Amino acid sequence: MSEFDWPKSKAFQQRVENLNLHGLHFQHVELCERRAWMYLHKVNFAQWHSRVATGTAKHETSYQRDHSVRGLFGLAPDRIDWDKHIVYENKGTGGAVEASSNQTAFYAVMLSIATGQAWKAYMHVLTTRRKREVVLDAVRLEKLWSASQRLAALMDQQDVPPAQKIPLCKTCSLALFCGHD
Repeated sequence: MSEFDWPKSKAFQQRVENLNLHGLHFQHVELCERRAWMYLHKVNFAQWHSRVATGTAKHETSYQRDHSVRGLFGLAPDRIDWDKHIVYENKGTGGAVEASSNQTAFYAVMLSIATGQAWKAYMHVLTTRRKREVVLDAVRLEKLWSASQRLAALMDQQDVPPAQKIPLCKTCSLALFCGHD
């Protein structure tokens, strides 16, 4: 296993801890800044959305959650192979690739920072039963860094950010409350 060497590791970890960020923040900010702002400010109605309920049921019945992830600060990946240093995140479909990749990469980066060892990240697409590697290269690390900066700015922002209607709006759990511009 190789060492994890990212010059921004300490600053990234501090920002994550100061803002109490976790994987879904990195997914949301890639999808829609208004959605990310709402999530950062504790506006969340996902538990009442039928698509989320269906996804949760599929998620819970398709693969048993890895209990070894309990108690990890800000980390909730679906499965961890501690021996091989691999994080797995289950996704229902292969959609929203960048957003899901950022979420999955976040888990691997945080474990890499914590252990000093480079971790790998895979998304497991439940509908196809295939896994897709999320490579933690310089480009992905810069995307996470940039996303953390955007999240910090959104946390400090008092007003709801503008949002244009996008295809995701049709299935977004916040659609009824968003009022996209």
